[in-house]
Amino acid sequence: MKLKLSLKLWIALSFLILGITIVTGYSMLSIHFFFRGMDSIISANMENAAEDYLNGMKEGKTNPGNVDNYTVTQTWEAQTEQIKTYFREPKRFGVLHKQRKQAEPGKRPYLMYFLIKLKVEGQTYFVSRAFTRADASPLVGQNARQSRQLIISLSMGITLLLALVTWLLMKRLSQPVSKLTKWTHELRPETLKQSPPDFAYPELNEMAELIKGSLSSVNESMEREQKFLRFTSHELRTPISVIRNNVELMHKIQQKQSSALPDKQQEIFERIERASLTMQNLCETLLWLNRDETDSLVKQHFRLDELIDNLVDELRYLLKSKPVTIQVETQACELHESSVAARIIIGNLIRNAFQHTWNGHVSIQQHGAQISIRNHSTQADKGNSSEDQGFGLGLQLTEQLCRKLQWQYQNQVNSDGHTATLSIIPAHSAEQE
Repeated sequence: MKLKLSLKLWIALSFLILGITIVTGYSMLSIHFFFRGMDSIISANMENAAEDYLNGMKEGKTNPGNVDNYTVTQTWEAQTEQIKTYFREPKRFGVLHKQRKQAEPGKRPYLMYFLIKLKVEGQTYFVSRAFTRADASPLVGQNARQSRQLIISLSMGITLLLALVTWLLMKRLSQPVSKLTKWTHELRPETLKQSPPDFAYPELNEMAELIKGSLSSVNESMEREQKFLRFTSHELRTPISVIRNNVELMHKIQQKQSSALPDKQQEIFERIERASLTMQNLCETLLWLNRDETDSLVKQHFRLDELIDNLVDELRYLLKSKPVTIQVETQACELHESSVAARIIIGNLIRNAFQHTWNGHVSIQQHGAQISIRNHSTQADKGNSSEDQGFGLGLQLTEQLCRKLQWQYQNQVNSDGHTATLSIIPAHSAEQE
């Protein structure tokens, strides 16, 4: 699992890690230079011992080899056995060699051996010395402890100061960012016309302007689309009503005259009737989708099983001259919801099932508020079950309307058709039950 850090935490950790790395590096560098200084002092003392040895030789001293506890020899073989055991013969001049040894296993080392090869007045000298804790001056240990404590104190102080500065910096930066985030979440179509507040930094102000501009553009596009759909749907209702009224008038004239149209004209007449019903249903669906609120929809008691039976009878004409069988299973169920919305959605689903089943079987099952509509098509029917007459549009509008009403809807594509399931109960009501 990948750990995701917030930008604020990521920047703070980066600053702290960088600061701790720098403090640790300088602390180690201080310790290194402290020991380098001690080595320089010892090297200088050993060089002085070599010069004193040379002066002693000039003055004819009998044992000039031991000068201030430093062993000075002109040859490597003349050095003590301990030095020759712990060191190899140095090849370079002026390089200090060190070795730490333990007197007893398990105890801290307290023996330090130093060796240096020098050239004084053209002659080679080997200078060595063994230091113990007793040989070291108390001032050296005191200075070492003070230096160590100073380094630790400075490191901790700088780290704490860096943490404080980082916290203050993050607080200073996070407040405008949090303000921008809150402002973005609270944006509404009515607040887009207001100028964004000042977020203290030009970059954040520019980002706020970009967010406002993008959302304003999207909101304007949505408003234009909704107005277009609303106006178009309203304008289409008039010609559709004229077509529907004339179709009904033609039916009445035929009934009065007791005369039937020729087969070809009757087929054309039925196509006009089916197309007008489809257009009327789409316009009603679009008008409902463009409603601003669904809470204001009128709810009344209605029988869901009777509604399904009525819709099946009204839409049977879609299966005329088709080798399609229908199986309808309903049970008595009374609901308190919008019957108009239920009629539009269920009518869409049944119409799609009837329109796109040319040879096969349609099954409609209703149990309580649950409805399942499935159409089974034969292999020979697949060529006709394409996107004709707006099959995809009807399902998309149905899905959007169900989402707006918070009704549970699913549409599954099978190898031989579609299975649509609908629950005329809002999702929050189903969870409470």
